[in-house]
Amino acid sequence: MQARGWIGNPVTGPIFIDDAQPGDTLLVHIDDVNCDTIGFTTNWPRLMHMADWFPESETVLMPIIDGLIHFDEDIRIPVRPMIGTIGTAPAREALSTGTSGRHGGNLDVPELRAGSVLYLPVEVPGALLALGDCHAIQNDGETRALEMRAQVTVTVTVRPGRPDGMHWPRIETPEALVTIGCDRPLEEALVTAVREMVIWVESLTGWTKAKALNLIGLVADCRPGQAIPGIGIPYTMRCIMPRAYLAGAVSEQEKST
Repeated sequence: MQARGWIGNPVTGPIFIDDAQPGDTLLVHIDDVNCDTIGFTTNWPRLMHMADWFPESETVLMPIIDGLIHFDEDIRIPVRPMIGTIGTAPAREALSTGTSGRHGGNLDVPELRAGSVLYLPVEVPGALLALGDCHAIQNDGETRALEMRAQVTVTVTVRPGRPDGMHWPRIETPEALVTIGCDRPLEEALVTAVREMVIWVESLTGWTKAKALNLIGLVADCRPGQAIPGIGIPYTMRCIMPRAYLAGAVSEQEKST
């Protein structure tokens, strides 16, 4: 029997957004992510370079009941539902939904949850938004995730033009500003995420880049999103800046209203 090859992550879309034109920014307000009643996780030999332990693929099913993942007979884990893959269409290339880049894509960032707003570039008429690959829970780095079907509700608005200095996706949560970088090796994604945060803080406060970087270096956390070795796609890193240290600064969302 011929083995089925890698085909990328399942997504819904593309969704045509009225009035979205190249050069604009899509604001995706994540209103809700409702879990299915069952999820699965896998041990694949190629993931995490652990073929010596897991020579054969294995899929494990876990019930999701009343907001809890039934890991086994004794352990219950509260869900933290999120969107793993979300992005717009690039202008000059056709990409697998399993990869990531400036358009978004397979970001696997836990902050893509209900209550957050994602900023994505519009590069083609209508933006062609797609989303899927939802997880009931995922750790930093995506060592594992509980994959699931989900009902996702989003509200999409179009912001004319781009926020000052925005080159990569951004996220606003109630508690923090989040920038994202995608690259290989992982440290290059880290550099991109930090540079994007410096530009964002500089724009919001009017500070110098040096002052912005000093504060970021003291209080912002840098964490991996998707950092799985063995699948050959870009890693994602994010820089998470607490809003409490930017009191009085006007957010990008507030600027656009």
